[in-house]
Amino acid sequence: MIPLLSVGLLLAFSLQKNLNSLLLGENYAKGLGISILRSRLFVILATGILAGASTAFTGPIGFIGIAVPHLARGIFQTSDHKVILPASIACGASLLLLCDIVSQISAYAIPINAVSALFGAPLIIYIILRKR
Repeated sequence: MIPLLSVGLLLAFSLQKNLNSLLLGENYAKGLGISILRSRLFVILATGILAGASTAFTGPIGFIGIAVPHLARGIFQTSDHKVILPASIACGASLLLLCDIVSQISAYAIPINAVSALFGAPLIIYIILRKR
């Protein structure tokens, strides 16, 4: 798992500049000399490697990958990927650790998927309602 995650993280961190320029639109990114097709291909590749490797090792854990970037963006009040990427890693690890602690508290084994859904679903619903 470590080699795959290393490659995926290296690729993701190398795409920070491209992702920041894409925030302003495709025309702006093209004006800066960024290849849109190539950037999208590498983003999909990095996402696939990271999601595939972590899911293959840990199993599917819902809502963490969906909710954590929005949570990190809300906490740090920025869209800069140089901040959001490490913040998402730290917030995701912290939230999953909190979900694991909650799932271990009861006398019965509660799946971590259920606990992460209890934390993630209200956050996603809040984000959807806020966008209106």
